Amino acid sequence: MTMSEHDKIRELLALAAADALTSAEEKQVAEHVRSCIACSNELEAWRPIASELRRLPTPQPASWLVQATLARAEAKLSVQAEHDWNRRVMIVVVAFAWLLTIATWPVFHFVSGRFGTLLEPQFSHTQFGQTWFSHTSISFAAFTALGWIAGGVAAVMLAIRQRGERRLA
Repeated sequence: MTMSEHDKIRELLALAAADALTSAEEKQVAEHVRSCIACSNELEAWRPIASELRRLPTPQPASWLVQATLARAEAKLSVQAEHDWNRRVMIVVVAFAWLLTIATWPVFHFVSGRFGTLLEPQFSHTQFGQTWFSHTSISFAAFTALGWIAGGVAAVMLAIRQRGERRLA
């Protein structure tokens, strides 16, 4: 056995005496100890120390420390759950906004009296060789943009309010 392997085994002897090795490591140490007198003696020296250490009482954390740790863990889990909930709500709100935008297109055509052109939407028309966007298309784009801006402002206001409530809690 090379010296580096011998040193690796020597580092495991205290753990072997404390029964803290894996089965593969235990087997490796046992094989080495059979052939190495120095390591065998060192292992025997570690055994009474490990035995006495097992008799010592296991330290218990103070109850206030346990309570404080549990409270911090619960707070962190609560914040994470709230973050996950907010993400899901935001996804649903964005999906709803897109659905509402798409659904208002036929309603807008109906209100503007152009319901018949719904199947063949014309975003622009040509007059005297120039392309002009139709009044209906511009109005619908403005209506959609205004709706998205209002939704964004509402989301920001809700986030600010929620952050303020969290600070008070």
